Amino acid sequence: MLEIELKARVSDRTLIEKRLLTFMTYMGEIDKNDEYYALPVVTSFIPAIGFRLRLRTEPGRETVTFKEKTYTENIEINKEVEFGILDAQAFRKFLDKMSAKLLYKKRKTGTSWRGEGGIIAELVAVDGLGEFLEVETLNEEGVDIDVENIKKKLFAIIERCGIPLSSIEAKPYSQLLGMPRY
Repeated sequence: MLEIELKARVSDRTLIEKRLLTFMTYMGEIDKNDEYYALPVVTSFIPAIGFRLRLRTEPGRETVTFKEKTYTENIEINKEVEFGILDAQAFRKFLDKMSAKLLYKKRKTGTSWRGEGGIIAELVAVDGLGEFLEVETLNEEGVDIDVENIKKKLFAIIERCGIPLSSIEAKPYSQLLGMPRY
């Protein structure tokens, strides 16, 4: 999958929800508990953090995701692979056997919205960081994707919600939570 997303800080959650209701469909509440792990590079003699992944726990669902991240104009463009697991505790034991290190945890709670063209918006409170509006699209790789057009649509949603473009947060949550960039 190719994920194209941006996020902006929110100062008035109620106002943003009212504006989202005018042009997006409310999908429900979300509660995402993420754990980020790093596995050492095993093909190198230099000890370093190598491969990173996320274990996400949501009500009734557990998934593992790994991404190749790039950033352009405050927009994150990720090639991502995601798959479900049946037992998060067993997966944690597997990670431990592979010498994975827990880097940090993150919790997001809020609401999810769906708009035209498969755009997803999440109005979330991120523990320790405050409130954000995240907007994204998920696209199949290999399909012709007009990234510039998608960027315009994502910025338009931020503007329709009345959020100034200066509120767009370019840093990933990991950096905002104090984790170094790898």
